[in-house]
This record gives sequence, C-alpha cells and structure tokens, in this order.
Amino acid sequence: MSTEEIFHKPPYLVPPEPTLRYYREALITLLPYIKNSFIIAFGTLMLTLLIALPAPFVLTKFEFSSKNSLGFLLAFVQMLPYTAVIIPLFLIFTRMKLINSHFGVILALSVFLVPFAIIILRSYMVSVPSGLIEAALIDGAGYLKILISIVLPLSAPGIASVSILVFLMAWGNFIVPLAFIKEESLRPISIGLYVFIGQYGVEWNKLMAGSMIYTIPPLVVALLAGKSIVAGLTAGAFKE
Repeated sequence: MSTEEIFHKPPYLVPPEPTLRYYREALITLLPYIKNSFIIAFGTLMLTLLIALPAPFVLTKFEFSSKNSLGFLLAFVQMLPYTAVIIPLFLIFTRMKLINSHFGVILALSVFLVPFAIIILRSYMVSVPSGLIEAALIDGAGYLKILISIVLPLSAPGIASVSILVFLMAWGNFIVPLAFIKEESLRPISIGLYVFIGQYGVEWNKLMAGSMIYTIPPLVVALLAGKSIVAGLTAGAFKE
C-alpha cells in the first residue's frame, strides 16, 4: 500500500491498489544488510561447530575430575542473558580491537551458542555405543579418526538440528550486532530495518516489506527442516 492508503481514514481492510513495488525497493535497500547477516550467521555456525563437535565426545566418553563442574558451567552460561555480559565482552573486545568487525560479532555470538550446542550434542552422543569406540581402538584407530569416522556420522541428525538452530539464533540476534558494530555498512538486517525509521516519520510500507524479507530465510529453514529438528532432538532419547 502507498503511504496515502496506509493513513486513509477509515482504514482499508483490503488494499485498493496492491503493489509489490515496496518489496522491490526494500530489497534493494536491504541487500548489503542481508549479505552481512549471512556472513555473521554462517560464520557463527562454522565456529560453533568447530568447537562444539569434539567437546561432547570428550564429555561423554572420557572420565576426568572436572567433568561434572564443566557440565554445570555450560548449563550456567545458558542461564545468563545477553545483557548480563554484553558490557564486559564489549570492554574485552575493545582491547582486542574486535569492535566494528564481523569476526567480533561471530565470536561474541559463539560465546553463548557453543554451550547450547554442546549440551544438545552431549545428550545425543551418549547413545553412541561405547563398544564401537573400543573396537576401533583395538583396531588401532586414534581418537580423532574415531570422532570423524564413527561418532560424527552416527550423530548426524543431532548435528543437523544444532546447525539449524544455531543459524536461526545467529540470524535473528539483535543486541550483539547493535553493541559491537557501529559502522552502517557492516550491520546485519536485524539492525538494517531501522533505515526505514527516520527522525520525522516511518516508511511503514517499506518497513513491513523489509520485515517480511527478514523472516524469509528462517521461515524457509523451518519449513524445510522442521521434521529434522524434531527427529534430531528426540533421537537417542529412549533405549529399547
């Protein structure tokens, strides 16, 4: 709807002259922000998986003194809101010169998402038979080969679920990019939508169209992978 139609009184229940022009204009404006969102989301996913895939294997198949304490620490981190640690992280990242960079945002998001991924994968990898690992050790395989060749393939549904959830969380995050990125050209679409909110008014048609564009990637992922998420989160939950 045009601006005149939006503010028409009485309001229209059905747009008198519907048009997709504002979707096109919003997409052109938001393309740089969409690119930044994909960089941040995929970067966070890669870093999270790089750390989170070996960790639950160690926590489930090895015995060491601080095992229970580490599990408690992971659960504790999950209870912390972003707002509780955003200022300390900002001060640390300022000294490390990671402000105004995609890597800084990726690293900050991974601080929260790595424990989340480890907790989910840990509960899944418990169901991997220890007999397979022992047989591989007898055959001379090292732990790295066992992880890559046995544990990860058997944990594929859980890894797929974690990957999808981590991507969605990184795509939709608002507070971390807002705190860590000041340059407009580096900001993701979650902040880029504010380009349609000006000092003297709001471009409601472009803002609503941009919001729909913002929701398309998570919506597509949820529709295509919804069953995989449920299957991955419930697999290994019961022993028969």
